[in-house]
Amino acid sequence: MSINEITADRRTFLKYAGFGALSIAAVGSLAGCGTREELVASASDAVKLPTFVAAKGLQPDLAGTAEGVPAAFFNYPKNPVRSVTTPPLNGETFSAITNIFGPPPNGRAKNPAWQEVEKRLGGKLDITAVSADDFSTKINTTIAGNDIPDMILDDGYSIPDIIGFLQAKCQDLTPFLSGDKIKDYPNLAAIPELYWKQTVRNGKIYTLPIPRGGTAGLGFYNAKRYAEAGITDTSEIKNADDYLSVMKELTDAKAKQWAFGSTGFGLSTFHQLFGVPNQWREVKGKLINAIETDEYLESISFVQKANKAGYIMPGSDAWTKSQMVNAFTTGQVAQIYDGLPAFFKSDGYGATVPDSAPFLPFAAGGGDAIAWLDNIIFASTMLKKNDDASIKKLLGIANLLAAPFGTEEYLLINYGVEGADYALDANGNPIPTPNALADTTVPWKYIAAPSPVLYLPGQEQIIRKTHAAYSSLIPLGIEDPTATLFSPTNASKGGTIKQPVSDAAQDFIAGRKSIDDVKAAIKTWRSAGGDKIRKEYEKALNK
Repeated sequence: MSINEITADRRTFLKYAGFGALSIAAVGSLAGCGTREELVASASDAVKLPTFVAAKGLQPDLAGTAEGVPAAFFNYPKNPVRSVTTPPLNGETFSAITNIFGPPPNGRAKNPAWQEVEKRLGGKLDITAVSADDFSTKINTTIAGNDIPDMILDDGYSIPDIIGFLQAKCQDLTPFLSGDKIKDYPNLAAIPELYWKQTVRNGKIYTLPIPRGGTAGLGFYNAKRYAEAGITDTSEIKNADDYLSVMKELTDAKAKQWAFGSTGFGLSTFHQLFGVPNQWREVKGKLINAIETDEYLESISFVQKANKAGYIMPGSDAWTKSQMVNAFTTGQVAQIYDGLPAFFKSDGYGATVPDSAPFLPFAAGGGDAIAWLDNIIFASTMLKKNDDASIKKLLGIANLLAAPFGTEEYLLINYGVEGADYALDANGNPIPTPNALADTTVPWKYIAAPSPVLYLPGQEQIIRKTHAAYSSLIPLGIEDPTATLFSPTNASKGGTIKQPVSDAAQDFIAGRKSIDDVKAAIKTWRSAGGDKIRKEYEKALNK
């Protein structure tokens, strides 16, 4: 899986060679897994973030924004520009550790793409590529042995004392990247501020972001069926009562058609519609967890009401992912929740359900509509402490690996060497050869990556729909105020102590428990560690 673009996953090739549909796309499978930014530390406004400078010489068909809306391309630009003309290395060898998904690549000696990347680098990067399932064990063994590579992936949860590790072993990158200093690395400077905010720990820039799509969105709906119910733009639904009326119109149990159906009741959709905070709400230095808000209780009460009225397909809360996809594809349900990246793939909802569209938010309880910025980075990369000259060379490596879509380097990193790994079609799009998969799975993209783009050759309508969705959602986006904070208690048991609240909410919606049971579970969460997590976050927030 690639991390650099939201692109066509041309089946097996792009499934591994490019997280392709992953930088905003195939990573969709991860989008609902919870944020990966919870184990970082200190407010991003404590440091001057890198200056954003848009990439030069690239003309997208639909422009991106500095706020994080991805640019879109209908075809790969012809005559790609070379973004790095001087190799950052002069024969040196550096090391890196990162994870890998899918099969391992051909080794350097038999891999023309690997050889060409290192030719562009001017030296070697020895990569320890670890299966994602084994990464946590390997990285901690590596740290314990004090045999730390020059570039280290921080996946957001594998290193228990991440702050201690950063301070003891990793380079403070603030003097190299803060403000206009990043202009020495133009490809890194082309990454919007949205992503750099996630790299700040203890008031310093400690990592390099590996960007994703910014937001996982609010799911998808069947636009044809909604139009039959009188709705052509979901953002124009007036309020919760209006939405409930629409759901009634969309439901005909005798015809085996329901308004909604999703694994776990698709609660992310309803939480956002009712303005539930993105993990936490910060008010004058104090934090309120999402589950402690009135909006949270209002959102699950609405879902309980819709479920009791029969508007949610019976049994859908226990669906597998494939059952949910099938129900939406066959028209049994008019709306589902899945991460926005799942729309933009060659076999995604945009292609398989022509009438589908991303659901745009309205304010169910009044006020302003919101969307969560909950899919910002895949991970980030730390640099081991070193002399300034070596750090600059390592940043030079990252700068080349973060070459934006439309450059020679991007084409090389994601698609390999022309002739050996791909041929160009009449429109300049790379078509993989049988060798491509084995040559292009070197995990460069899990060391450094550019901001995502929308690229799906031959699917202009899907591109336009997706770009329009991001253009609507990103400006409405609210961040998790604890995204760059560290709580040891949250790291050790945050998910465990919150699960009973989620279980109680599901049982309430299904009619097995009452709203008082949910409130009791929330109270237990506080005493089980929730209040301690709050205090730890607040301490970091108010430094």
